[in-house]
Amino acid sequence: MSTKYTQCCGLNIKKVSLSELLFNKTMIIALILIAIGIVGWYEILTLRWAHDFVNVRDVIMSAGSSDTQSIAMALKEQIFNLKEIEEVNKAEPWGIFVTQYVYLLYGGSALIFLTALMELFRVNVAPKVAAALMSFGLAMVFGGLISIFTDLANQLNIYWMVLNPQPQSGMWLMMPLYAVYIPFTLIEIYFLITNKRDLARKLAGVLIILGIIIDIIEFYIQGLLFNLNTPRHLWTDIPQLWIYFLITGALTGIGGAILFAFLGLKNKPYFDEFIKVASNIGLITIILAAIYEVINFMVVDPQWINLIIAGSPISWMYWGWIILGIAIPFIAFISKNKSLILIGSISLIIGTFLMRQVFIYGGNIVPMTDRFGKGPEATSLYNLAEITPYAYIPPHTMEVLIVIGCLGIGLAVYSLIDSLFDVRNINDNIDH
Repeated sequence: MSTKYTQCCGLNIKKVSLSELLFNKTMIIALILIAIGIVGWYEILTLRWAHDFVNVRDVIMSAGSSDTQSIAMALKEQIFNLKEIEEVNKAEPWGIFVTQYVYLLYGGSALIFLTALMELFRVNVAPKVAAALMSFGLAMVFGGLISIFTDLANQLNIYWMVLNPQPQSGMWLMMPLYAVYIPFTLIEIYFLITNKRDLARKLAGVLIILGIIIDIIEFYIQGLLFNLNTPRHLWTDIPQLWIYFLITGALTGIGGAILFAFLGLKNKPYFDEFIKVASNIGLITIILAAIYEVINFMVVDPQWINLIIAGSPISWMYWGWIILGIAIPFIAFISKNKSLILIGSISLIIGTFLMRQVFIYGGNIVPMTDRFGKGPEATSLYNLAEITPYAYIPPHTMEVLIVIGCLGIGLAVYSLIDSLFDVRNINDNIDH
């Protein structure tokens, strides 16, 4: 049966039933992942809205010394640590929500960036895959944004961010960045799926320039966020942190693109050509990432390096990144064997997540530096003698479930775009 389309705003929109839209194979997987995430989101909302601390007003209204003790305990639990729910706390400012955010958002942004480069330089296979890859990259961005939205703790924080904006706050500055970047990417995808090739190429050039500017600002702000957290180690010891983010984000994007091609483009006549191009780009990027790791060993604080490579709970993650994110994909991509390239892409996806986890949790592993000598550092507010020489709290099951749910949201976004606009097949009739 031939596919039927309807025209709207220059777009060919597929006529699909509600069941085809919401219950195709891709969407079913996405819905299962989202359902898993809902369990975690329910737990976290219960914690944030129904905990003693949130309802402390009811305690205050009553009298008695035992009530005062309850108030003090509730405050202590909220400020320092919740033993029953080991969520992100003051001893460990950032956790797996931020890992997922950096992993998906930088990976998706880098994939969009690389696809635009392919378009601009007229790589032969680019017209065939550009719409699908940009849509896939944008879906990753949305998954990452949901993760960081969850990390904003009580949603009242967002309310106050709007009522009392602090431009010097890195997190606040990211909001207008995405307000520009995401619509601009949607415009690029629009030109691609309406077959306006010349406009797409011209816009790709603008997108690259805008993407570079946004990435530099975004990565600078990310470094600013690390520096604003006084309990954290000086992660910006890494030279040109924005370049490190771009390179490692590109690895995530390339790994995802290759796996995507094996799952959704394997029956295409240009499949072999795309795998060849993607693996070559991956090979170059892996070499750049390896060079950066060597540079990091030479310039980053030796105390941190020693804890990362041995003697801390996250050392295995670092070596997992080196083996799964660099060594195995390098061997797989250089082999030119498609089966090995698939294995290398999966290894790359896992390895780069471990790298993000090391990056986020490593900032907690030397929780106090003597950068300022004031505030928490001077007063020992966090009583960190108990967790020296490192601070590590494994992600709670609740957090892991939410991370899975964020993956489902990203997959659902892509499924909706593909179901409505057929981005995998949109340019099959274009000669290249």
